[in-house]
Amino acid sequence: MPMKASIYITDKSIKELERAANQLIKEVHEGETKILLEAARYIQDGIKQNIAKTFIKRTGNLAGSTYAKAYPPTMSKSAIAFAGIRPRKAPHAHLLEFGTVQMKPHEFVKPAIDDRKGPAMDMIISGLKKTVEGAV
Repeated sequence: MPMKASIYITDKSIKELERAANQLIKEVHEGETKILLEAARYIQDGIKQNIAKTFIKRTGNLAGSTYAKAYPPTMSKSAIAFAGIRPRKAPHAHLLEFGTVQMKPHEFVKPAIDDRKGPAMDMIISGLKKTVEGAV
């Protein structure tokens, strides 16, 4: 004759489950933000390399104006990361990237994004997979 299985749910077990779920969410969010920042830094490195290749004479703040930043998720927004040029440090960057009437464009941001977005996405996917597996 088969045995009957019983599960008892108590206030204590629900609180423990809640605590464990919250810890899992916290670990995944922290990992997600770190992974996005790594991918943004990878793009930033490509921008720096393109600046070094494109502009032999370095007289401005362009090379030092690159940045990568990640923001953690909130209750209403997903985590997000940026890589680019700080406009306050290099307010002329867009003129160099897109050109003017008197000057042809010298792209350095767009090629970095185009060349590195595939590997950056792979970094994000594998990193998130490891983070979730490690948190569970």
